[in-house]
Amino acid sequence: MKHTYQYDHYYLYAEIEQILKDWAEKYPAYTKLETIGTTYEGRSIYIMAVTDTRTGDFTEKPAFYTEGNIHAGEVTGSMSVMLLLDTLLSNTDDEEIAKLLEKNTFYMLPRVSPDGSEHYLTTPESLRSSKRPYPFTQEMPGLQPRDLDGDGAIRTMRVKTPYGMWKKSEKDDRLMTKRLPDDVDGDFYDLYTEGEIIDYDGISIKPAPARYSYDFNRNYPVGWKPEWEQRGAGETSLCNPETQANSKWLLAHRDQLCTCIDMHTHGGMVLYTPGYISAKQADREDMELYKAIGRMGAEETGYPLLNVYDDFGIPSDPATYGGFDDFCHFIIGIPAFTIECWDVEARAGVKACFPPKEDETEEERSDEEYKLLKWIDENVAKGEGFMPWTAYAHPQLGEVEIGGINTKFLFQNPPVSFLEEDIVKHVRFMLRAVKAFPRIVIEKAEAEKLADGLYRVTAVIGNRGFLPTYIFNQALKDVRMKEMTADISGAEVIEGAKEAKFGHLAGYGNQGYMGWGLPATTFPTKPMEKKLTWIVRGEEGAKLTLTVTGDRTGVTRKEIIL
Repeated sequence: MKHTYQYDHYYLYAEIEQILKDWAEKYPAYTKLETIGTTYEGRSIYIMAVTDTRTGDFTEKPAFYTEGNIHAGEVTGSMSVMLLLDTLLSNTDDEEIAKLLEKNTFYMLPRVSPDGSEHYLTTPESLRSSKRPYPFTQEMPGLQPRDLDGDGAIRTMRVKTPYGMWKKSEKDDRLMTKRLPDDVDGDFYDLYTEGEIIDYDGISIKPAPARYSYDFNRNYPVGWKPEWEQRGAGETSLCNPETQANSKWLLAHRDQLCTCIDMHTHGGMVLYTPGYISAKQADREDMELYKAIGRMGAEETGYPLLNVYDDFGIPSDPATYGGFDDFCHFIIGIPAFTIECWDVEARAGVKACFPPKEDETEEERSDEEYKLLKWIDENVAKGEGFMPWTAYAHPQLGEVEIGGINTKFLFQNPPVSFLEEDIVKHVRFMLRAVKAFPRIVIEKAEAEKLADGLYRVTAVIGNRGFLPTYIFNQALKDVRMKEMTADISGAEVIEGAKEAKFGHLAGYGNQGYMGWGLPATTFPTKPMEKKLTWIVRGEEGAKLTLTVTGDRTGVTRKEIIL
């Protein structure tokens, strides 16, 4: 697939804003640019809708939603969203893209946390989500991260001390390994984040509490827990203007949305909910549909497919509370994947373990770090990889050494030389995920003359898609979920409801089966088609319109001649 823009750097807010406005101006028949709210620092939160309006308005089709940068530093995620937008609009003449835009609407929100991401990209500092101070309004005592040597990155300080718990590794003296119980002679060190110490007493060096600790992905009202149980949760759920705007928009569009993919960064994983409870406690059929779609993500990315609670979290504390993806699953009632971009450990040959091990040995950790360092040396441009330990006169600690990696653009996000390679595969998954949507087809619509001016109209309506018309059983628990309806216009309806409600239609993903291959048997368990009839009065040759609508299936129309 061709694209218009370059993905050789991480976009700042102004660049994203201009690209969105340029697309809106260039493709008015395909795009609608809106703002869903304003950030703490006053930036607009943009969302771009894309569809082919010649085949129906934006709200008349099943919809896919994706967003990036719910966490400020995970900027690879926002670049994935921008590449999807670019792919759709740069390839409207491509048969695959044209069909997708003919039948579906894409909603793309590149940056949930514009304030935080701008700070992350324009300063050496890191932060979780927002520039809104929390839980402290000023810097607290302790070690505060600073770019002391002015190289544009906050790295690591190596401080020689007889009390140190680290020593140089025998594998590579750039690496540090833990001091053994019988290590009594030699040079020992302590390792700290590059920075200065506020209220230093000459002895204690402890990390200072972060000034910007809001975590938007812990601020949603599903399983929300207060700060003392879930770090970054905030004073209450949805206490941030960004999460308020985001949740309000999602609720306003819940009747249209079919799938959400939340783009994060680091680890190389395709994650699916629940996150605050085990998947064993969720609806079993929903989980099977979820995993079937998620396996396509695993195929495209090479990442493992993992449940957030059962596989991703450490066994002693697996839950994540107040998550955006859980909000989409349990409140909106749709599959909500989290993609963790950038698999630097896998690239370096570090074997992942899920759920994560809690008792990793020093030997295992040292071996993994050596593999990472070797990969960095062989694959990352000089100046972007591991910076040699260099003496520095620290104003409080005296002579120290500063070195190591720029965590932001080697560990958390890829070096820009790997950026496009990393995000293109996520776009492939998103395009495939949309093809799983319910697809309503009016298989049959005909009129049979019963007498002069009197006709029987028969329609067969089917769902040829993988997902059912309600998407998830979870959605059916919401009293607002409406039944599918079929409406006849253009003639007087004598028998049968003019706007007939006919429940929901299963998808082929809901059907039962037995066996694999040789032989296999289908056991249809839920209807994928329904037959409806009306008696109408009208003139011969008159044109009727049958309109089928559903909360998550859009609008389908067919003309009938009496």
